[in-house]
Amino acid sequence: MRKTVIITMVFGMMVAGGWWLLTHTHNPRRANMAEFETDMTEALMRGIMQELDAGQAKFYFVAFGEERTDPSRLFIARFAAHFPPVRGISSAFTRRNGQVIETAHAQIGVIIQVIRIKKIDAETFDVLVQFPKSPAGGNRFAYRMADDGGKWNIQRRLPVVLRF
Repeated sequence: MRKTVIITMVFGMMVAGGWWLLTHTHNPRRANMAEFETDMTEALMRGIMQELDAGQAKFYFVAFGEERTDPSRLFIARFAAHFPPVRGISSAFTRRNGQVIETAHAQIGVIIQVIRIKKIDAETFDVLVQFPKSPAGGNRFAYRMADDGGKWNIQRRLPVVLRF
């Protein structure tokens, strides 16, 4: 009788522990590429890179979503003629000091991480972009993108200090 109670308790604890692990384990969500890989995102990236070109970056690394999903090769191919070169985030690693390094050539780069896209109307979107190397508080910006007769333009850029 006592052995049965102990076995039942152990089995119950195992079931409860398994349930807890399934419901509380962090499973990173990959970003939906269809949402991110658009002409609007390309225009935003080009505008951001134009702003940043005065810096010393040898590479730009693109990531999508909170979990830094790598863009597809087709999306990166849109920037084939851009200098400095554009790569997916998987082409880089981050040192302890915060520097982002391109793996093949050991050159310093900058991460442009498009976190979220919020539709305002059919021709207007707000896009949350993060620059991970920048100091906290100055590393997230909301870009307002508008379709102006088939051409996407950045209307404004605002720092984001609260929720987007």
